Amino acid sequence: MQPLGLQSSLPQQLADALRVRIRAKEWGPGQQLPTEAELVVRYGISRATVRQAIKDLEGQGLVVVQRGRGTFMAEGTRIHAGMQELASISATIAQMGLEPSMRYRHRIVRAATAAELRQFDLPVGGKVVDIQRKILADGQTVAFSYDILPRWVFPARFRTSELRGSVFGFLADHDGPRPARALAEVHAVRSDTIGWDEETDGHQLYILLDQMQVDDQNRRFMHSRSFFLEGRFNFTVVRTR
Repeated sequence: MQPLGLQSSLPQQLADALRVRIRAKEWGPGQQLPTEAELVVRYGISRATVRQAIKDLEGQGLVVVQRGRGTFMAEGTRIHAGMQELASISATIAQMGLEPSMRYRHRIVRAATAAELRQFDLPVGGKVVDIQRKILADGQTVAFSYDILPRWVFPARFRTSELRGSVFGFLADHDGPRPARALAEVHAVRSDTIGWDEETDGHQLYILLDQMQVDDQNRRFMHSRSFFLEGRFNFTVVRTR
């Protein structure tokens, strides 16, 4: 038996443990995961806990549940994210067992526009951090992200060159605001001006996730427009009765 810890709910702990095994490529695309009974014995938990954890993984598009047969790894190498999940793109890629990375077009501090002053409730003369980057999974571009954050979000002596990975991760490491909820819209976009590299010259269809991140003090602290390349990054919605 491999008992789970006490840090969070049992279904969440089991889902996290299985994600670790998925990242380690213990099962390949289309391969079957252990049965409910096997997971119950290995982790010393109930079937209800196993089912809830599997539902979590299914919501992320990591696994496919075939009734009467079992749970199988999703086919292919596309990235899947649950539409209800509030996590960084880098974290989502890592959960799929792929290596996230990013390349920046620019990271600058500039004066906020009139719209941004209203958007973030900033005083006249307020500044924002403007980030444009492409996000990769195992070296392949999966999204272009355009992010705007008010300057107060970052430490006083912050330099934009310090941003090298997940913005959420940087803020968490520097006692910045953390996302409690997001107000999001999803659109299909066709454009030949969003991407800025040769790899995407012929890839003009994107899924736009336009969202405003809000922290636990109800402060709007990050407006993101993330353009996901259609066919490389899929969003999943699990609907139940």
